[in-house]
Amino acid sequence: MIQRAPDIKDFLRIATGQAPLPDQPQALAAFTLWAQQSHILGQVAAVVDAPVGTKLAEILENARLRSSYDQRMLTFETNRIKRALMGADIQPILLKGSAYVAEHLLASIGRRVSDIDILVPEAQLGETERLLGQAGWRAEESTSGAYDQQYYRRWMHELPPLRHVTRRTLIDVHHRLLPRTSRIRPDHLKMMAAARQIEGSDLMVFSPTDRFIHSAIHIFGDGAFETPARSFIELYYLYQDLSDDERQGLLARATDVGAQKPTAEALWMLDEYFDIKAGGARASLVLKSCLRSVTAGQGSGQFLANSVLYVRSHYMRMPLPLLLGHLWKKLLRRV
Repeated sequence: MIQRAPDIKDFLRIATGQAPLPDQPQALAAFTLWAQQSHILGQVAAVVDAPVGTKLAEILENARLRSSYDQRMLTFETNRIKRALMGADIQPILLKGSAYVAEHLLASIGRRVSDIDILVPEAQLGETERLLGQAGWRAEESTSGAYDQQYYRRWMHELPPLRHVTRRTLIDVHHRLLPRTSRIRPDHLKMMAAARQIEGSDLMVFSPTDRFIHSAIHIFGDGAFETPARSFIELYYLYQDLSDDERQGLLARATDVGAQKPTAEALWMLDEYFDIKAGGARASLVLKSCLRSVTAGQGSGQFLANSVLYVRSHYMRMPLPLLLGHLWKKLLRRV
């Protein structure tokens, strides 16, 4: 009997523990390669038990070790940030992976992390940068030049990346959620006002509803979908951590903070790929078509879809004249 080839929905169900590993060697190899290329092997390892003694068991055990190391690093570095800002009346809000790990969320399980994202009021940027500098975080080499420093500080939603001089860990210090020039302008101040303190810490996190909305903003309002499966799984787990009341109030809150479009697109994704019937789910035909092509791996169609999504991400981030000028400067530096 000929079995049909698994599609992206099959793979996502396996990666989130909703379906078993494929029985056929070819399908199993395809799934493993997909998980590796999608940077989700650690998340797969958290929910999948491969047969003892197999090559896959070795791969997943290595992924568990790597994600465990990342999360220990993240916990340690988050503590260093807290100490660096202690006594300064600055309460940074942890974003993305650092928040997921601090709150022990489903989205943290097996997640690989490479940097720490924090959000502070714009008025406290200078003091935050100064104190982190005293603790060893300085301008990252690739963006330490005058042009990049000026560009970040004038146009972006964050300081230029800061890298620790000895431990080499990276911090992104945000003062808003999207670039100043972004076509979507979520009200980060409303979201910051609703943030809550982590128990036993001076650090803060967004409310569960705002955490999902921020992920949707980052993925659908800013990202180019280099690793769509990783993004989809993040949103799936964040949605699972919401209460029924929080799910019911999701779109109302998104509308309140000016993030209805990316949130509706995130809900469409949950319906499309996880069969979660979330109210208000919708996305443009272009986005639907591109994501279906990207996740299906359709050769030249995939390349075209990736290109469209890349252009879309830059279109969402800045006006065309500014984008062209920025890309021209980058090109001149490479020739």
